[in-house]
Amino acid sequence: MTNSLSLQYMTNAYLTDLELSASTDIEFVRELQSKHVSRYIFNSLAVVLGQDISLEVEAIFKKIVENKRGGYCFEHNKLVLNVLSELGFDVRLLMAKVINNRDVDVARTHRVTLLNLAGDDYIVDTGFGHFGARFPVKLALGVEQDQGDAVYRIVQNAQNDYFYQIFKDDAFFTLYTFNLNYYSEAECLPAHFYSHKSPDAIFVNNMVVCRKFYNDIFSLRNSDFFRISNDETITTVITNPKHLHQILTEIFELDLDPAIAGFLFSKFIANDLA
Repeated sequence: MTNSLSLQYMTNAYLTDLELSASTDIEFVRELQSKHVSRYIFNSLAVVLGQDISLEVEAIFKKIVENKRGGYCFEHNKLVLNVLSELGFDVRLLMAKVINNRDVDVARTHRVTLLNLAGDDYIVDTGFGHFGARFPVKLALGVEQDQGDAVYRIVQNAQNDYFYQIFKDDAFFTLYTFNLNYYSEAECLPAHFYSHKSPDAIFVNNMVVCRKFYNDIFSLRNSDFFRISNDETITTVITNPKHLHQILTEIFELDLDPAIAGFLFSKFIANDLA
């Protein structure tokens, strides 16, 4: 695919859409990440609908910013990396292993952004969904970072692997591990292919949608719709296609045809209700 839109144009349009004024400090990046995860929806809908998902930055920009269809980590975090790079920030790609607090060896199927600013490193991650941070997490080992509605920290083991953790259920829970090796965009391609094509991939087998505000998270996983606010979780079971369509279009503000909602309902919900 040959890009017809310049990165400068896409960056300016992105900042305008988020009502951001470019700056070079960490407060700007904090505001960018917070606004991104509240406006641009994390979801697996293109995956479960069997659509081709391009990792060309122009295609990502059109899908997420112009068409408001959201995406998953390979899209969200690549867009943000390119925006920050265009603005002059020192950023590079990292690949991570999502382990969800298990002692397992899995492939690196998650991309994040490493930001170096004024001598400090931060993990910028706009593509993790429900438990993802609203602000960058500083790579300061063992330091608990209270973001107001969640606490994060990064620790390291004897093998120099970093553990990205959230405090939940009275303990720190490891979401993913990563290292500081250098990765290229080409190394995202097999992980991206697995994540949206393999019959064993989480996103192929689950309808996942998330939108994250301060102390207010809207999260959908198959038949269950969660609203998490002030440490209270309200769970609603979706019982018909019309209800699913209402949530996707009104809560998540996705432009979705009722027929698509009907298909998603039949694929991911109907059998569980039978």
